[in-house]
Amino acid sequence: MSILAPAEGGSSSLEAVLRKAGAVFANHEGRSAAIHYGSAAGELAVCVSAVGLVDRSDLTTLALEAPSAQLAQLTSRLAGGEIAPGGALDAAGAWWCAAAPDTLVVVCRPDVRRRLIDRLRVHAAHQVSLRVLSVEFAALGLLGPRTPELLRALGVYGADGDPRAVAPFGRGTIAGAGAWWLLESDRSALLLVDRERAGEMWRAIEHAGRQLGLSCVGQEAAGRYALLERTRSRAALVG
Repeated sequence: MSILAPAEGGSSSLEAVLRKAGAVFANHEGRSAAIHYGSAAGELAVCVSAVGLVDRSDLTTLALEAPSAQLAQLTSRLAGGEIAPGGALDAAGAWWCAAAPDTLVVVCRPDVRRRLIDRLRVHAAHQVSLRVLSVEFAALGLLGPRTPELLRALGVYGADGDPRAVAPFGRGTIAGAGAWWLLESDRSALLLVDRERAGEMWRAIEHAGRQLGLSCVGQEAAGRYALLERTRSRAALVG
């Protein structure tokens, strides 16, 4: 197995935009992150009622590449299931996204990345390669009930604007630039955008979401909202 893992870093263009928006930075899980923009409680309220835009530089994005049959076996071992191209599976602390029959994109926390590499060393053969994509892409999160409306405005749902017509994981043009999208739920999505254009993309998303009540939110509000959503999902299952 080959591993290409250059040093990860933040996007200077995005950081400049966040600082201009009033972001307060602090160390979060070993990385500098926008913790809040003045009021985590107010930002959480935006996520609950409208849509929040959050920098997800706390996440690591990986590309796992192997011949299709071998990749399917690895995916079954590591994620507990097979994933068709365009599909996405939330398992073992990560999102497993099939970009192509021979390419799996994995979005996870840094600690999950370390465990994944350890498991790959046990299970993977020489034809498997692992690349860290976080040096190429920045991750931007959308949170809240108006997320689908914003995705429609950004063109993610295509010309017809129908969310049923697009795959959970796919690539297209958002705000004039190429990007990957991961539709995590009807209230949450992740956009993987060119790191060099991350600041420009952030501003374009802000502009598109202005009429929907979008606001910049930090890691504190995003974490609290994720907890609320897990509680809501569990309650729905019980009900």
